Amino acid sequence: MSSIYWILLIVIGGLIGWVTNILAIRLLFKPYLPIRIPVLGFEIQGLIPRRKKEIATNVGQQIEKELVSMADILQTFGKAEQREDLKIFLKIYLNNMILERIPGMLRRAMRKPVGIFVSDLLDQEGDRIITEMIEHLVDDQAQKLKLAHIVEEKINEYPMEHLEKMIVSVARKELRHIERLGGILGMMIGFFQAWFLTLIS
Repeated sequence: MSSIYWILLIVIGGLIGWVTNILAIRLLFKPYLPIRIPVLGFEIQGLIPRRKKEIATNVGQQIEKELVSMADILQTFGKAEQREDLKIFLKIYLNNMILERIPGMLRRAMRKPVGIFVSDLLDQEGDRIITEMIEHLVDDQAQKLKLAHIVEEKINEYPMEHLEKMIVSVARKELRHIERLGGILGMMIGFFQAWFLTLIS
């Protein structure tokens, strides 16, 4: 067998491997909606769109189980920087709430005393109030608010086009490697085919 046939088989094998892997990656996502083939009697749909609900459920469960739970999120408010932010918010909120309940004629005169009272109260009792609030939320609301369910709903609501762009942008480098690997493996197969044909000719 001449060298031209070796080159042709290697190049053709590489092209087949490269194109096959490109198509395989594209078929992970497309078509988004099922397309029925009338004659053959089956549907074609991308793997990820077909199993989107199952993927969303598993991702939500794994995030809540392995990475972060609603209790973990609520407990972050117990950190020093978050406590100070909560105190500032509570001071403003309580100050405005009390002033709104004071008759209009007295409101201006009471603004400073109310502000001092609220500020002193939260400086003294703020940490205890915040601690009790967080403990209540963790014990009560963390059981009701399921992070896994929230993540699952968000993924299911997310348009498939945007989900594809997000996945491809994150894994672009790895997907390129898969495409090139297909070409390399195809070239290797083409080489062994040429070698085998040389042996039997």
